[in-house]
Amino acid sequence: MTACSENSDKVRGMLVGLAIGDALGTNLEFTIRSHKDVTDDKIAMYDGMWPKGAWTDDTSMALCLGNSLVECGGYDSYDVMEKYSKWVKEGYCSYDDKPAGDVGIQTLSAIERFENEPFIDKYDQRSERAGNGTIMRLAPVVIATVNAPIQGTLKLAQVSARETHYSWEAEAGAEVFAAILCQAMVLESKEDIVHVEKFSTSEVYDDILGRILKGSEKDHKIYLEDLGGYVVDALAIALWGFRNFDNFEDGMRAVIKLGGDTDTNGAIYGQLAGAYYGYEAIPEVWRNDLLREGEIKELANKLLVLKECPILRTRFEEDTLI
Repeated sequence: MTACSENSDKVRGMLVGLAIGDALGTNLEFTIRSHKDVTDDKIAMYDGMWPKGAWTDDTSMALCLGNSLVECGGYDSYDVMEKYSKWVKEGYCSYDDKPAGDVGIQTLSAIERFENEPFIDKYDQRSERAGNGTIMRLAPVVIATVNAPIQGTLKLAQVSARETHYSWEAEAGAEVFAAILCQAMVLESKEDIVHVEKFSTSEVYDDILGRILKGSEKDHKIYLEDLGGYVVDALAIALWGFRNFDNFEDGMRAVIKLGGDTDTNGAIYGQLAGAYYGYEAIPEVWRNDLLREGEIKELANKLLVLKECPILRTRFEEDTLI
């Protein structure tokens, strides 16, 4: 099985879907107390704390990662981190070309450490924290490895996650989501898509997959909670929206109405729904309102035509390629 089908509509849907979910959730982040209080007209792009159609760190980091893969012809750990640093300090890949105004704690800490001490030796301890930052930006990895076996996609997902979230759970969460995204591009059955047990890389992978499958089946009004950006919560929310609604729009509205980290939850769901339904299935009004939508779509096209995406260089001593 190859990682993904060469379907330009679906790869554009995955990356643009990420940005649209991010933009739809920007002005609602951590403001929703009950899904009953949010009418459908609130799930739209409008001027608020963020300008209409603007996006946050989720999309900016995805664009940094995607640009690095295209420019380097593969994964260069140092180049990826340099682009993340340039985003924070100079506004590279920000919607307005201004320094980042929304950076996750784990991400910022990793970037600051990279600037002072880029090399990670084999004795460095993994964190107990597992934020959702590893999966909010994942689409470029999946698109760039379209011609690779799925095991290569999962390895690159793990490597890309580790840059900012040096955590077994965060890394395994990225592997699980990468496997699901790959299946979403080639399978019809949603249940077949989310059951990715056969691609297991570890006991941590198995544990995370089991918890998100269980969580995404439950009644969101009782069980689904976003407790602060935990990777398992974020995946459960995205899978719930995907499994329980029949189109991109309805699932997106439902996911954002759950509240919490709405922009990131929207970005994660948007990748999955975009990969499954495709770009043309995303409401046109949302696509038109998204800032710099053409650039995002063009990056998806550039990633798709990469013939291969090898791991060129990493900054982690534990790797065989340094």
